[in-house]
Amino acid sequence: MLKSTLFATLLATQLMMANAAVTAAAAKPDVAATAFREGNFALAFQDWSQRAENGEAAAQHNLGSMYLSGKGPDKNEAKAMAWFRKAAEAGNASSQFNLAEGYRLGLGVEKDMAQAITWYQKAAALGMASAQVTLGICHEMGMGLPKDMVQATALYRAAADQHEAEAQFRLARIFALGLGTEVNQRVANIYASEAANQGHPQAQTYLATQYLSGTSMPRDVNLAINLLAQAARQGHARAFAWLGNIYSEGNGVTPDLPRAYLYFSIADKLDAEKEMQDMPNKQKLGLAFRLKTEDIQQAVTLSSEWQIGSWPPKLVLPALKNDQAKPDIYQGQVYYLKN
Repeated sequence: MLKSTLFATLLATQLMMANAAVTAAAAKPDVAATAFREGNFALAFQDWSQRAENGEAAAQHNLGSMYLSGKGPDKNEAKAMAWFRKAAEAGNASSQFNLAEGYRLGLGVEKDMAQAITWYQKAAALGMASAQVTLGICHEMGMGLPKDMVQATALYRAAADQHEAEAQFRLARIFALGLGTEVNQRVANIYASEAANQGHPQAQTYLATQYLSGTSMPRDVNLAINLLAQAARQGHARAFAWLGNIYSEGNGVTPDLPRAYLYFSIADKLDAEKEMQDMPNKQKLGLAFRLKTEDIQQAVTLSSEWQIGSWPPKLVLPALKNDQAKPDIYQGQVYYLKN
């Protein structure tokens, strides 16, 4: 299952890549790139169209991105994929990845996992980290490829070497759980630290649990809460659930049941696919018998008003010591989050 942590939407991927192409334009002035950055999409579309028709792969890729986003021309997924195919066949790794995504999701083309795998493999062979981690997921889950943790781990390593946060987190999970290898908590923490430092919410939540337990990391509730707050701000349901647990149990903090109810409420709202098996809702219902009606009403209001990108409501981040800056984790030290 290819989760939203890696693929928020194909559109978001395309916009990111289009901007990267603009940023990486040649040293000579690029009319289309400048126009795109300045929001003059009509001029960018005109210039890239001419260059795309002349066979320039980078322009074909950017033109596909514009058709997919609807910035410039009307949104047209079929035309976007047609231009991505032209650039992909010319060896453009970003377009190869985008075309693979189109086949996987059925955007502008018929769903075809075999075709998706083919284009992921071409992009991965050119060193594209997103394609490498995607193929790793396919091997790990047995989606379109045989289940093979050795291959999955090798692909994750290749992507992690390019600082791909999702690959780093998946390696952390492999070593923490011993998936196809021996359990190695130190290595797991190193990879999780790298991913967390890039803002990966699952990695931040995982490290927080290590700081809370005090087994593989020195116990530090303040650091745990800071990490959970970072992940919760991104809309990670489990981070809110853990904050709820901390305040309901008084784990290193003064118990605060209304606050716990609030965090469980947000976790329940975010966990639309019920990956936590309805745990936040059950915890919330259990707390309801111990709370005043006005506390519940306030929690419901704050929960409905909270939006992704905002800090958890009612949470004051614990101050961290000045010396708790991020160290060199490759020397075996642990991850610290700056306040």
